[in-house]
Amino acid sequence: MMCAHVPALDPRIRWEAEAASPRFDVTVLGFLREDGGGGEIAGDDCYTSVLLPPADRGSVEYLWRLKQVVPYPYRIIFTVLLALISLPLALADQAARLTALALQRTVSRAAASGAQILPRKSVLPLLQAVNHWLPARIYHILNCLRRQFSPAAVVFWRIIRDMREKPDIVHCNDLDTLLVGVLAKIRYGCRLVYDAHEFYPHSDPSGRWLDISFFAMIERLLIRRADAVVTVNRLLAEAIREAYGLLNVHVVANAEPWNGPYAKPVCAEMDRLASGRCKFLFQGRFTPGRGIDELITAWAKADITRAALFLRGPDNMWRRRAIMLAAELHLLNRSVYFLDAVTEDQLISAATEADVGIIPYLPLLINDQLSCPNKLSQYLHAGLMVVANNLPFVRSVVTEAQAGLIYDSTRPDSLINVVNRIVDDPELLRRSKENALRFARERFNWQNEGEKLYVLYERPEKGFEVVTEAIIAPAAQ
Repeated sequence: MMCAHVPALDPRIRWEAEAASPRFDVTVLGFLREDGGGGEIAGDDCYTSVLLPPADRGSVEYLWRLKQVVPYPYRIIFTVLLALISLPLALADQAARLTALALQRTVSRAAASGAQILPRKSVLPLLQAVNHWLPARIYHILNCLRRQFSPAAVVFWRIIRDMREKPDIVHCNDLDTLLVGVLAKIRYGCRLVYDAHEFYPHSDPSGRWLDISFFAMIERLLIRRADAVVTVNRLLAEAIREAYGLLNVHVVANAEPWNGPYAKPVCAEMDRLASGRCKFLFQGRFTPGRGIDELITAWAKADITRAALFLRGPDNMWRRRAIMLAAELHLLNRSVYFLDAVTEDQLISAATEADVGIIPYLPLLINDQLSCPNKLSQYLHAGLMVVANNLPFVRSVVTEAQAGLIYDSTRPDSLINVVNRIVDDPELLRRSKENALRFARERFNWQNEGEKLYVLYERPEKGFEVVTEAIIAPAAQ
């Protein structure tokens, strides 16, 4: 099982490894954090974790390995072209490294001096426009190859090649590890399961035709070599299937293992700050496209005597920008509160203190429109009512569970109308929270979802369609 990052950053990898370990001898390959940490993964005593120091390999190294899976006669043309561009690519890689170092130093100096990392509103549109320019998209491609794709292709392939006993099954999490799985299948006859947590070519909010086409070309070349392709919901599965002309893409949703019900934290920080108000919670990373700025802006119209908004996530420049926005709107520490991040294994228990969990993602990209965010499962397992922007799969789960309400971010007052309805109707809130917990316990959990994956391990395609139909048919109806 491979991922080109710190495994602890994605709980799905732990769920897969833990649940597979009674039936399979599982080894997870991943990387440590930049500071050498990240090896502490809850539950990894039942499987083996091999975590390597983060590597920085040239983009050319990935492309030379990719050459091995290009079909004849295109392989000859690809080899000639690659030989011609190897030197320019190496120089571009070095320029990308120097640019990244310069940016890191600038951010570090600004942070040390207490200066704002992110410019004011007037400069933000210019920065976002620059990120769409052709040189920025070339930099993005080189950066992904150099920091994700090439390290996985070089380091993980070396580990598999040196194993005395070769794996029977290779499980590739996301596109940046898929080449290694294809090489292992070609060389050793391994079964290959490709788990697309997202539609990778469409995952960058600033993506343009160049990087979208480049990564789609790689995915198209590699995905057909997989014995089974898996993704997180049936809508995204259909999009991937149509894009690459596949016979079938299987569905294994992001659903936490059922370990509840969870007890409320002893230190009730939200209760203290809310002082009897209804507690709305966003929990996750602060990044562009998450709808956090829009959420805070809309909250200016909320009744601050009856509703309080809490935002929890790791510190970064976008979180600091959100804090600045709340301060500018005179909401900070009045009706909008920023909480310290917690570890991944504490997210559900920490969320139980809230009443309502918010999923404000903007449907700007197909990857966001058809997402199955981890926080949906976390909120349900915490027994929270769910309020979400109008995302098709999230809406289908919330509607089926009868566990929340949907708003439309294109209509400015839509969110506040939902908030007012909740605070005006305590019975609706109580019923939605009960339904959320029931749905998590009975349907939306890894004990149900993971079984679909393990059928694929044992029999890559035979008989799986019947299992899938039987499990997801009620939701489809």
